[in-house]
Amino acid sequence: MPEGKAQTQAPFDYFRIAFFLAALTAIRAIAFPLDIWQGDYSRHANELIFGFMLVQLFGFMLKALPRWVGRPILAPPLIRLFLAVQAIAFLLGLHDLALGAQLRSIIGLAAVTALSVTAIRARAIMAFPLLALAAAHAGTGIIAAFDLWPGATMLGFCLILAICFEVGNRIFPMVIDSGRTRDGRPSRPLPAGWISLTQRTSSLLTLLLWAFDLPYTLAAAIAGISGMAWLILLAPWHAFRHGGVRFMSFAMLSKRVGFLLLSIQAMPGSTMPLAVPQHVLAIGGLSSLAVAIATSMVRKRNGQSFQRSFLGTATYLCLAGALALRVGYAIYPEHGQGLLHAAQAFWLAGFGGYAVLVLRRRNTPNCSH
Repeated sequence: MPEGKAQTQAPFDYFRIAFFLAALTAIRAIAFPLDIWQGDYSRHANELIFGFMLVQLFGFMLKALPRWVGRPILAPPLIRLFLAVQAIAFLLGLHDLALGAQLRSIIGLAAVTALSVTAIRARAIMAFPLLALAAAHAGTGIIAAFDLWPGATMLGFCLILAICFEVGNRIFPMVIDSGRTRDGRPSRPLPAGWISLTQRTSSLLTLLLWAFDLPYTLAAAIAGISGMAWLILLAPWHAFRHGGVRFMSFAMLSKRVGFLLLSIQAMPGSTMPLAVPQHVLAIGGLSSLAVAIATSMVRKRNGQSFQRSFLGTATYLCLAGALALRVGYAIYPEHGQGLLHAAQAFWLAGFGGYAVLVLRRRNTPNCSH
């Protein structure tokens, strides 16, 4: 191929395929087709924790790790192989959910291992914490898929929350600062190191204690309060007019609120259902943050950073609506299945929009950056 032609041809975006597969998994996890679930609806947690988030995380690492490592992270044939097997696992799950989950978890751990080998060889120290957590999450997914330990689901939930929060704490300040400087505002200093360290360590401690059913009330309260202070000091409202910033701020706020609600729910005499903080963290702090980060990456890849779109706004509103309705059902179950079915519809619409968003590419020869 002539050199000039090679320079103008944009590389294929494999991370988009991973995000698309993740969106399909999230849709299946909530759609509840009876011939798949065979009446066992409890499995939807594993589908979201070890299905949607595993493939979503792989897509994120395909895009982010090459920058952190400073070199291509995996050979394209190997990336295609991992994505093809994940697609097969998804299709297999339509016939037998357990077999699909087993294949998905095994290939997920293999993918993290391959990524880790490259990062270790490149001595990319900044990638090590993420890869260690990703390996722990993928390994826990294998335990859950083969029904080896009942506590695997809860541990996996806490691990993926820790991963998403770590990634969000790294990306969110950069997004806000970029939006602020686009408006001609001066860069704002990061919050004091002790606040950042406090909210980070207390969050991880809360998740660790929660995963192993140990007392976490105080740790969760500290995580919520220090996290709220960290968020206020970043002043995200300075960049609200830019596309995607409000929703990412909503997701980051949901994390802090989720920890505060978790501490309140754990207090003696509390009548708050555990489902309330669980879904604030799962839908608001986890799924919404994963979608916000991914769509931000897609916008940037398309050369449309911070640009608003009707589909993007509708997608975000649907996910926010799903959270509000699901929490409403947890608090007022006497209202019947109406709230739950409405939450389900908002979730499906939100991830349907997300699936379209991640595949849309800007038609320009200069879409790489």
